[in-house]
Amino acid sequence: MSVKEQPPVKIGEKVLFLVTAIFIGLAVVAFGVMEYIRHHMDHKMFPVYTDYKFSAEGKRGMDDFFRIGNCTDCHRALNNGTNMGPGALLDGEGSRRSFTWIYNFLREPEKYYGGPTLDHGVGKAAQYVASMPDKELHAMATWLSELQTKRGSVISPDAPKGRNPFIDSMVEHFAPKSWQDGDYKDMRHPNRPPEDENGSGK
Repeated sequence: MSVKEQPPVKIGEKVLFLVTAIFIGLAVVAFGVMEYIRHHMDHKMFPVYTDYKFSAEGKRGMDDFFRIGNCTDCHRALNNGTNMGPGALLDGEGSRRSFTWIYNFLREPEKYYGGPTLDHGVGKAAQYVASMPDKELHAMATWLSELQTKRGSVISPDAPKGRNPFIDSMVEHFAPKSWQDGDYKDMRHPNRPPEDENGSGK
């Protein structure tokens, strides 16, 4: 039984392989150069939108969050814990909710949430939170309310102010003419009222 010979590699296949190898090689080199520059810069390469400053009570609440119960089984904050879904990430929570709302939610979750919750409430995994001493609930609510983020962050409820050079460039080159003549709208919050000059809803 003779072994069937493999057909020779075609010129086009060789060129495709070579181009792919060059592309991958350049990508690796570019990433290495960027990382080298980033590690040797005297300032941040990209703007920082999540620079948290916690009060003394907020720090106690943070300690309680990571120490008491199983909060990090379902939630994530400050690069700690598990992200179980969109509502599980708590970074920026203070930009989405007020201290009062957070505190009341911790005490009576389903009443203030406006319906059934996944893990908070009677008979659920995080039921123990509502029965925590008020001092600890207050501290935890303080910490969560201090998890604020600046406008423009991917976890901020508000779009950045003013025009965005990157978006402007994309619109100029790729968007239909009708888009180029209009202003951008924050599609994440179509029903949010317009903001005044101080950034608060009217």
